[in-house]
Amino acid sequence: MKTAELITELTEKYGVSGHESAVSDFAVEIISKYCDETNIDNMGNVIGKITGTSSENEEKQKIMIEAHMDQVGFLVSEITEDGEIKFVAVGGIDVRILPGLRVKINGQKQIPGVIMDPKDGGGKNAAIEELRIYTGLQKESLESIVKIGDHIVFDYEVTNLLCDNICSGSLDNRSGMSAIIMALKKIKESALKNDVYVVFSTQEEVGLRGAFTSTYGIEPDLAIVVDVTHGTTVDSKDDCGVFELGSGAIILRGPNVDYDKALKLIDLAEENEINHKIEVAGGASGTTAWAIQTVGKGVQVLLISIPLRYMHTNVEVLKTSDVENVSDLVAAAVKHFSI
Repeated sequence: MKTAELITELTEKYGVSGHESAVSDFAVEIISKYCDETNIDNMGNVIGKITGTSSENEEKQKIMIEAHMDQVGFLVSEITEDGEIKFVAVGGIDVRILPGLRVKINGQKQIPGVIMDPKDGGGKNAAIEELRIYTGLQKESLESIVKIGDHIVFDYEVTNLLCDNICSGSLDNRSGMSAIIMALKKIKESALKNDVYVVFSTQEEVGLRGAFTSTYGIEPDLAIVVDVTHGTTVDSKDDCGVFELGSGAIILRGPNVDYDKALKLIDLAEENEINHKIEVAGGASGTTAWAIQTVGKGVQVLLISIPLRYMHTNVEVLKTSDVENVSDLVAAAVKHFSI
């Protein structure tokens, strides 16, 4: 399956934090082709295992490769007498982008809506509490379909742009999932000594929760996390910590990752001629790597990211070659650290 096709299939499965079942069911179906065991745990995390070749008498390590599978969205908080929907955000969303956007409300059936500002802005940016979703239905009809607490997602579709670019919602972090899935075939075909665990975690956007619980259950010796990082835009050209699309695999250095293994990861990228750049974070990375590192007795962590523009919007943009570079580096790293 081509990169764009895999990303398309994954982004078409809606999975707001706390309700990722459509994504997890699809992920299990895919990774079961490469893993010896697959399951979904109590937090909804998808976990697959590729059993290493070491005998029972030999010491085995556990290598975990992880990407979160949830996406930002909204919850229905109230249906007004006028048949409009009030809502709250799930995850970090810039309220300024919302007025005028199309959404899908996932109730008894999925219905379309549009976010509107009843005050027409009033010369300032509206607070999320002031915004409403209009569906065209009256209150009684709407309440027969939509309940308080139902999920709402951006209405988006995958658009293949020119020069290897792709636009969609939920590329954060279905692109990371895609990179790992693409790496699995290369990993499975290698006779690896150690056990490899694949984790697609839940509820990253609301507190890294699935990463905490899955790591606690697996107790890995090394975790390789795949996520997105900020791609350059017109207003970020001089900013540190943003990367041009096409930069390849972005390797983190800093206290959130293992010092020596991060250096080795850079060496692996160079040895395998994998396009890459270095990202630096002096503290938290803002990813599940931050959670995984601190579970139990502590875990050695690596973080590889994909440059992404317009994060947490309905028009996120990335370059598919970056996803492929990340996939190649994940496979190289697993093979190296599992010998």
